[in-house]
Amino acid sequence: MSKSIASKKVRYHIPDDLTFSVLSKLPLKSLKRFTRVRKSWSLLFENPNFIKIYGNNFMSRNNEYEEGSSFILQQTQTDIPYFQELYLLSGERLENMMKLDYPHPFQEEEKQVIYILGSVINGVVCLYQGRGPRVVLWNPATQESKLLPSSPTESPVYQEEGYFNYHGFGYDYVTRDYKVIRYVSYLFCLTDSQNDTTDFQNDTGGMLPNAPDDTWEVYSLRNNSWKKLDLNMFSGSHSHVGAFVYLKGACHWYDEGWFREGEYKNKAYLVSFDLSNEIFCTTSMPSDMNDSSDVVFWRRYLLVLNDHIAFISYYVDTTTFHISILGELGVKESWTKIFVLGPLPCIEEPIGMGVNGDLFFRRKDDELVWFNLSTQMIKELGFKGKLLSCHIVIYKESLLRIGQIND
Repeated sequence: MSKSIASKKVRYHIPDDLTFSVLSKLPLKSLKRFTRVRKSWSLLFENPNFIKIYGNNFMSRNNEYEEGSSFILQQTQTDIPYFQELYLLSGERLENMMKLDYPHPFQEEEKQVIYILGSVINGVVCLYQGRGPRVVLWNPATQESKLLPSSPTESPVYQEEGYFNYHGFGYDYVTRDYKVIRYVSYLFCLTDSQNDTTDFQNDTGGMLPNAPDDTWEVYSLRNNSWKKLDLNMFSGSHSHVGAFVYLKGACHWYDEGWFREGEYKNKAYLVSFDLSNEIFCTTSMPSDMNDSSDVVFWRRYLLVLNDHIAFISYYVDTTTFHISILGELGVKESWTKIFVLGPLPCIEEPIGMGVNGDLFFRRKDDELVWFNLSTQMIKELGFKGKLLSCHIVIYKESLLRIGQIND
């Protein structure tokens, strides 16, 4: 007599290859949650086969920049210090290269220390002049530019000098507004006639003045003005390339904590500032990014990979680049390492993100190259750039006027 269907044993075992195939297609936040279901699943990211499958699936997802994108390259010539040039790169192999003139507010600078702040948004580029107060919004397609107005912090009191550390350029989807955020730090300096400390103390009633408190401020294009923020955020890295990114209405930067004291000293954090509600949150970096006592880093780089915050760490001793992505803001455990590139002894620093799994690097011989994460193939771009002075950003042109974009 045959057994009834109810009496048959049900098999609950799922083959590993099927498990890997299903789990590797999940968003990172969901996958992290499922790793608590079974002990073997909690070890998925220690399995090199799974990491390879997940990484390939991650890079194959839709990328909003794939169609009609080109690039803007900013580089300092290897033989001309302080002279930075801009180029528009286009074509399947970036074979088309056209030099761009800086917008009018920067054209008269003889020694241009000018940088691109974060991402290009809707065809608008944000340029800033080192640690000075000058900021320009620029549309290369229409050649329209807008010099941002002064803020109260740019009207120093007696012997006061401010330094402007720029942290982000982004779009507020709620108010349909472009915003720039920066950190202003102060010091007092002596004029030529006050280099003698005694004379300076006599001029100020016997007391050396105290600098005002450092402050954060944000610019609104809609209001065409700056305002101070009553926030106590960590200030980011002093690097101008790979330290600041924009994603989905928020600006993000990292701070390594080298100059902090107490429990936060030498602790690395990602800081995320929401442009709409103007609040922030911090995310601790993974242990291998936080504790660098036994590891020598040459370069750290923040970027956006397929709508995820990503972080590149370069390990000098092994000449490898480790790429981790963040699954959820504020959750340290959601950082996940999905790519280890190398050894790549010829590569020295990342300089930008491409599309379809491409990253751009600078080689030790100053040649600029692109690297495909999926195939791990390297191709030369055909031109050179100096150390810590090259930056490539994705660019998609827009013919709208800057003033029209936030209407």
